[in-house]
Amino acid sequence: MKRIITKIKYTAAALCSIVCMSSCEDFLSIVPLNEIVLENYWENEAEVSSVVASCYSGIADGNFITRAMLWGEMRSDNMSKGLINPNTPYVNDVQLTEMLEGNILPNYYIADWSSFYTVINRCNTVLHYAPEVIERDPDFSESEWLAIEAEMLTLRALCYFYLVRSFRDVPLVLEPTLDDTAPMQVAAASPDSVLNQIVEDLKKAELNAVKEYPPHYNANVSYTKGRVTKQAVWALLADVYLWMERYDDCIAYCEKVIEAKVEEAEEDRMSYDGDYPLLANQKASASNNIHQAYNQIFGTGNSFESIFEVQIDYVYEDKRNPFRSYYGAFDVDMGALSASAFLAENTQNGNDYFAKTDIRPEELFDVEDVNVFSIRKYITSNVSDDGTPSKRSAAYPNWIFYRLTDVMLMEAEALVERNDSADNDLRIAFNLANAVYRRSNLAAQDKDSLTFSTYGTQNQMREFVLLERQRELMFEGKRWFDLVRKARREGSNGAMLDLAKRKYTKPDAVKSKWIKPDMLYLPIFEDELKVNTLLVQNPEYETDETISTAK
Repeated sequence: MKRIITKIKYTAAALCSIVCMSSCEDFLSIVPLNEIVLENYWENEAEVSSVVASCYSGIADGNFITRAMLWGEMRSDNMSKGLINPNTPYVNDVQLTEMLEGNILPNYYIADWSSFYTVINRCNTVLHYAPEVIERDPDFSESEWLAIEAEMLTLRALCYFYLVRSFRDVPLVLEPTLDDTAPMQVAAASPDSVLNQIVEDLKKAELNAVKEYPPHYNANVSYTKGRVTKQAVWALLADVYLWMERYDDCIAYCEKVIEAKVEEAEEDRMSYDGDYPLLANQKASASNNIHQAYNQIFGTGNSFESIFEVQIDYVYEDKRNPFRSYYGAFDVDMGALSASAFLAENTQNGNDYFAKTDIRPEELFDVEDVNVFSIRKYITSNVSDDGTPSKRSAAYPNWIFYRLTDVMLMEAEALVERNDSADNDLRIAFNLANAVYRRSNLAAQDKDSLTFSTYGTQNQMREFVLLERQRELMFEGKRWFDLVRKARREGSNGAMLDLAKRKYTKPDAVKSKWIKPDMLYLPIFEDELKVNTLLVQNPEYETDETISTAK
């Protein structure tokens, strides 16, 4: 299966250049390698570190981020068609147009999972060979190896979690592929098998993952946010347990993250309102602070609230830059995707999704043009008090996998589903979601516009939490998975499709086609089926139709 696992051989020049790099920025932003390590390469700690670095560079690769972005957002109600222009050559206009109308074929690039299996194989390679280095290099200790093992298990689990949510049945490969003389034949594992392996890996990683990384050339903040820590393991475990409907476990791991953040805030002597250590937005009387949280989280990056974000501090080639291609850039007014009109229209006066007091529309999309709603999140480095955005120059933002408000809203969702009245689950869920809401509704804070009595039933709280996750996490690769969780719980696609279909020009036609459970998942890429005869296509995508424009 050559497309899944690529054989890699480091050249002497490549190895030398990697090992000689010493700063944390270098470690977290090495240009992705395309070749695997030979068996006789593993001699010392520096060589282990170079391959560990390639795992992180793999998740920073444009192909990887593109799929994390599209798999989690494109089919949801958040996104519609933007503009294709000569500055975004990476986007296949024909395929994107079809996909945004609910039409996906097995030869469309969105179904190409190879960038995820590349990272998986690099992680498997470290897990297989690195333990041998302990005996060869006296400077490489058992404790250092266990911390690296936790990183590799977590990155592998992250990749598999994206794959199982997007495709459902996927090959589960736990050993490195070092010989590609013949295509590997690997059947797809059941989703339960994959999820159980993810949990096993993360429970093991939890034991030895570091709390934070020590100062490294005065850049320990990006090191701690850009590499796997205990908080990152906990956040991923909480997300997995929420998907598996193991609500007690989800709540427990969300609490671990929140408690760690409270402790971190106390250590930093950070002041905050309420029970949760959120970065505070200030009212208009405080200069340039209305959008303070956004400016720190998405502008500066590596904020207090960040748990794990891939460090992208180098410039992508234009054709491989997902932010430029899909969201826009300093010299591109709009990317290939835009905010759906029904979400963005009339936000200045308030609509069904954003209150008039909510400042997030100014952070999410262009609120001035009534016909074009270009995406601002990630692309805007700073939003001023009057809502004026400042686009990034040549640099590009980090992609955030997990941050504090995401975890708070995960816990709120799990509490609502558990709904134990003795434990006041609905009230605690309301407090969590309301804390996120109040942070972005400054003018409503004094009068406390939301009250628990308004959301006193389980169904009302379900709607509130789902909507707050949409408002808070829009364009962060979360919304489609939130909707699929809803469909899985209800045993039907109907209600979630009533939400997702709102952006379509022919919504009822889309709903009638996507109503079957298998349509929640992507097709297996056509090229994978050609080289791996043990793979079976998602039955809803079995077709003889081909598209000549396939990438």
